[in-house]
Amino acid sequence: MNILLIKPPLNPNLLIPNHDEPLELEYLAAAAREQRVEILDMRIDKNLMKKLGTFRPDMVGITAYSCDVKYAKNVLQEVKKYNGRIKTVIGGHHATLLPHDFAVPFVDAIFLGASDFSFREFVRVMSGGGDVASVNNIALVKENGLHFTGQVPFDQNLDLLPLPARHLTLQYRKNYRDSMKNQTGLILTSRGCPYRCNFCACWKIMEGKYIARSPESIVEEFAGLPDEIDLVCFADDNTLHSQRRVKRFIELIKARRIKKRFMMYARADTIVNDPGLIESLKDIGLEYLLVGIESFRDDELNRLNKKTSVQVNNQAIRILRELGVGISPHLMVNPNYTREDFRQLFKYVCDTDLFRPVFTVLTPLPGTDLYDENQDHIVIKDYDYFDFTHSIFPTKLNRKEFYSEYANLYKKSYSFRRFFKNKFKNWRSFLKKSQDLWPSHPDRLSFYQMLFLHVYGIPVYFKVKNIYKSEPIIEPQILAGL
Repeated sequence: MNILLIKPPLNPNLLIPNHDEPLELEYLAAAAREQRVEILDMRIDKNLMKKLGTFRPDMVGITAYSCDVKYAKNVLQEVKKYNGRIKTVIGGHHATLLPHDFAVPFVDAIFLGASDFSFREFVRVMSGGGDVASVNNIALVKENGLHFTGQVPFDQNLDLLPLPARHLTLQYRKNYRDSMKNQTGLILTSRGCPYRCNFCACWKIMEGKYIARSPESIVEEFAGLPDEIDLVCFADDNTLHSQRRVKRFIELIKARRIKKRFMMYARADTIVNDPGLIESLKDIGLEYLLVGIESFRDDELNRLNKKTSVQVNNQAIRILRELGVGISPHLMVNPNYTREDFRQLFKYVCDTDLFRPVFTVLTPLPGTDLYDENQDHIVIKDYDYFDFTHSIFPTKLNRKEFYSEYANLYKKSYSFRRFFKNKFKNWRSFLKKSQDLWPSHPDRLSFYQMLFLHVYGIPVYFKVKNIYKSEPIIEPQILAGL
């Protein structure tokens, strides 16, 4: 069989488009390695018709987050128009949580949950001419609706997965870069998360389970990543949950003298509970941690079911600063915010010396508790806008004011005024030999990085300020309980 796996085109609404390698497709390609498989990354190469003509696939598979739904469906519709005999399948977060959104004539099958093993079995049965209804954890699209096959728990040993077929994306590799233009590569060491944040769907995808690879298998893959990768990004939801596993990983990296820069996601309480672990990770190449600070208020953290506190968040920030480890703090902007709330959020960023904050609008992703419990409050139903920049909920300020405050939050946080003010403060403290000064600011941008961001950010700033003009708002309802 010829199998074409596709990463859909970028949603133009995205404030910061994702340019990571399509690791999910590389895993699926590895699972179907007995067939002839190719990957088309339509974020980079949009010539679908040319690929269909030259490769002549028997099956086309695509994956999609909620904001990609329309674009993924458009691709599969074009595939069916080109050749109705091509089998079309889809998987991913949205397909798992809301499969009925893909119950359309140009989709043949929907994969539910982690699909490494079900995809391999589907390909095996299909290539042998068998009945794909025998494959577990899929939904087949029929004229009268969806037919769900047997649903079995995903409790497989991740060490049994073949390594991602990265050779299939070599032609795109130079395009996989972060906002600082580092060439990046992804590595997956676990799936799921033991926590139950109400805005997150990852623990629901895994039905509440957390499973992890062995340190030995991780290091083997880590060591074999392409040399041209500047920064390795751990793509887990909670890499550091098992500290014993991480300590063994560190031992193996040191023993093999592997030198690579990398970043990870981490909870604030994990950092606070074991600063020594973070220090050991820094010794082997940890560049920075992405930390879900989420809020500067305890009552908001409680409503998000984050199971942490402002005090713990602040302590984690200070520990990372003292260790010289960068932090990419993610903070949520509640649609209920007033001008004073925006002012207080910016004050928190300044008080804690956060230099690379990422502000996301609280978004009820389909399948999350936040979505299920607040459907009556949703004023934008179009998935194109579930991009963490548009407010899916009503805003307390009028929408023009809300987005103006939101855009200014970025503008002030990354301003040259703040940059030079902090520089001057540090010079003065150094001259006074102040003991209150944190020893380093590893996440502070250089002047040239600031200059680049300002040039790049000008059109983004005006885009954010004016996105209210094109939002497909439905009649707003009460915001109580948000």
